[in-house]
Amino acid sequence: MSLSPLRASLSCLLLLAAACSNAVAGPSGAVADSPATSAPGNITETPTAPVEDVGQVPTTPTLTDTVTPGETPTAEAPVVSTPAPSASVCAPLSSLSSLTGNLTTWLQTASITAANSGGFKEPGGTELAAFEGAFRTLLTEGPTAQVVQDLTGMGYGVSTFRNDSGGGWLVVREQGLLSRGGGTFIINLFPARNLWLEAPHADSDEGTLRQTATQLVTLGARALLITGSNRCAVTTASPCSGTTSVCGTKGLRISDAAHYGNNFFTAAHRALRDTYPDAIAASIHGMDAGDGPEAAVVSDGTSVLRPESLSNRLRDALNTHLVGTKKAFSCNSAEDSGQHRDLCGTSNVQGRIDNGAADACYTEAAAATDRFIHLEQSATLRGTGASSKAVLQALADTVPCTLAGSGLGCQAVAATDCP
Repeated sequence: MSLSPLRASLSCLLLLAAACSNAVAGPSGAVADSPATSAPGNITETPTAPVEDVGQVPTTPTLTDTVTPGETPTAEAPVVSTPAPSASVCAPLSSLSSLTGNLTTWLQTASITAANSGGFKEPGGTELAAFEGAFRTLLTEGPTAQVVQDLTGMGYGVSTFRNDSGGGWLVVREQGLLSRGGGTFIINLFPARNLWLEAPHADSDEGTLRQTATQLVTLGARALLITGSNRCAVTTASPCSGTTSVCGTKGLRISDAAHYGNNFFTAAHRALRDTYPDAIAASIHGMDAGDGPEAAVVSDGTSVLRPESLSNRLRDALNTHLVGTKKAFSCNSAEDSGQHRDLCGTSNVQGRIDNGAADACYTEAAAATDRFIHLEQSATLRGTGASSKAVLQALADTVPCTLAGSGLGCQAVAATDCP
């Protein structure tokens, strides 16, 4: 098996970064190794510890770090070597900054504007099309000088992240002092699963930012999209169909990334879908379970009853691993009819796109493609206890290891350096 250009790109960058002699501190403890141009807002300082040369083998993630005493950790799979990338693949990466640290922890500091802050500025249609095209190019060709320049012109910086537990990532995030609520997007250069994760309510659905960051690294997902604005950041109503009272008044807002399409979050989703047409997008949410029997409500973005749906398989996997009396229910199962809450993700714009709705803003999808999963969770599942591990394991059970990277229950691959 040969490395794709994007996967091969990271290893070269790591080698180039390790050869640099200067260092600048990145946000929240991440260290940037001699970037060509430091991102605005970075503070220049000497790192408290030396930066390691990460030409290392990414390890197969397990649940060892979060298992409780008495549990048996997942066994680590053998390592398989892959061919070295060519020099031509490595050439575009020398000008990128490189962040080093714990990716899961660092992502929890992602910039998200607050509720009622006015911190969402809607991009114009031309800019959205340009961003979608640039993000697609980043996915297919890697961080070429032109695509980095194009993204910079739209207020986004591109860097790499060397995770202290192995593996590597591309980080696309807003730069500068003034945020438009555009979001943070992470691309895994060594993915194990044909899956990407989305956190459209990363701050308002408490725990989902930490949860999706953990899932990204542990599962070996392709990417993670994080909203840049609280769903209630502005008062302007979204014209899209659907309703909620979460912002204190009935109705949706344009700052809600899951219920409005004119944002960089949705543009990144479209680019991922065009690039990986068969991948599964998992939209991770939180709900107020109250006294009901639901620990989670799963759907395929529709309420169509489909016995063999992906959402039913995820429900079954969840119920295998959940502890306690509450269970997962599916919007697509006849046997769950009348038991699940009305949280089926049918107004989710990204789900409507993936399910082929005629107009993702105004029209619900009539059928499902099994390329989109909508997961609503109780606070317990979004916490850090045994039930949160159940969600991670259920996703691992439902989406198989079909790619060459490292992930929970997958075969690890040896990282290679550029010549």
